[in-house]
Amino acid sequence: MYAMQIQTGELRETDLPNGYGEAASDAFARWRRTGDVPRTLEELRACLWYEQRRWRFLGREPDTEGMRYAGALIRAMRTQLG
Repeated sequence: MYAMQIQTGELRETDLPNGYGEAASDAFARWRRTGDVPRTLEELRACLWYEQRRWRFLGREPDTEGMRYAGALIRAMRTQLG
């Protein structure tokens, strides 16, 4: 269930996740332009997680556009799982 632990001396750049913030921001901008969301379940989950953290950091509920985007991500996840 959990990712494998890597000792500090064994850590390599390829073990690090992609920049979620940049990837999530790019995905949101693409959705605004085209209505397209990421294709993989992992990317969809990462984007939804990032959006939740972003709104929590701002200390308020998502606006209408944010809710529409979250809905698009969730619908795409349901399609992947369904």
